[in-house]
Amino acid sequence: MNLELPTPSTNEPTQQKFSLPVDSEHKSTVFKIHSIAKPHMLAFHLSWFSFFACFVSSFAAAPLVPIIRDNLNLTATDIGNAGVASVSGAVFARIAMGTACDLVGPRLASASLILLTSPAVYCTSIINSATSFLLVRFFTGFSLATFVSTQFWMSSMFSTTVVGRANGFSGIFLT
Repeated sequence: MNLELPTPSTNEPTQQKFSLPVDSEHKSTVFKIHSIAKPHMLAFHLSWFSFFACFVSSFAAAPLVPIIRDNLNLTATDIGNAGVASVSGAVFARIAMGTACDLVGPRLASASLILLTSPAVYCTSIINSATSFLLVRFFTGFSLATFVSTQFWMSSMFSTTVVGRANGFSGIFLT
């Protein structure tokens, strides 16, 4: 009794199926904002949502500054330094995020950054000094680098004919 299984021919190209039309690089040539078609539109919605969550977490402390200032007896200089620390953290992280996207891809780079900055966001609720406020703002500012991974991700998912629209919509959700 011979139970040979048929082997796939090496001459036949394996054709990957996508929900949206794609170009030769498998980048979507259409942009359907109300769709969650895998992988292109799902990646779009996951990337803008992750950036939105990081954006909110990074700027959540600003409206609470009057309360935080009174509770921690912060001076105007302390508050200013914390703002500078937040922006400095964002600039440093954005430079590093470009390299991370090149090395491991935008999805893993973004997820790693979110996991690394989540403790800093949590620590905002337990700070007890001007120094801890400055450190929390610095490390929370890192999360704004998800902007880089979002734009990188859109460029890898959409063709040049629609990538501008994808990038524009991913940024407009924040306003």
